[in-house]
Amino acid sequence: MRQIILITINKMKTILKLVVAFAIFAMCNSVSAQDLKLAHINIDELIESMPENDSVMSAIRKKELELMNELELLQVEYNRNLEEYRQNYANWDDLVRLSREERLSTMLERVQGFQQSVRDRLQQEYIRLMQPVIEKANKAIDAVAKEKGLAYVLNTQALHYIAPGTLDLLPVVRQHLGIKD
Repeated sequence: MRQIILITINKMKTILKLVVAFAIFAMCNSVSAQDLKLAHINIDELIESMPENDSVMSAIRKKELELMNELELLQVEYNRNLEEYRQNYANWDDLVRLSREERLSTMLERVQGFQQSVRDRLQQEYIRLMQPVIEKANKAIDAVAKEKGLAYVLNTQALHYIAPGTLDLLPVVRQHLGIKD
């Protein structure tokens, strides 16, 4: 009797699992891509087409030029001292030579440290200046997506395949921002 009850319970569990699986399958089939209203956009291309991007890139180039001029001065100073060391190496006492080598080593570290600081500074400046541009682009995408009743907007850089005929939001968002093609 106990075996019959266990077999019946197991059959009921199996039937329940089948019913749940069928219900999930039926729900999935009733939702189509059309119902979800998908669109895609290349966010980088949008940002590159925004006039604010030109201003940011101009400011970054100006800052880069300023920092690179300073780096060049440090490099010229190092090269001058290195050349002096090479020319007078044979004439100097060991103590003078050691002192000059230490100075050259310190100068080289300073040049390399400044190079890294330049890269870091330019990256920080780029992020700081681009943040408002990115926010503006995201707000425009959100506004157009709401206007079109979209459920999802996918960034094309993260996609491996884009089906022909899917909605490309880039021209619509550019128009929303007033950007001419």
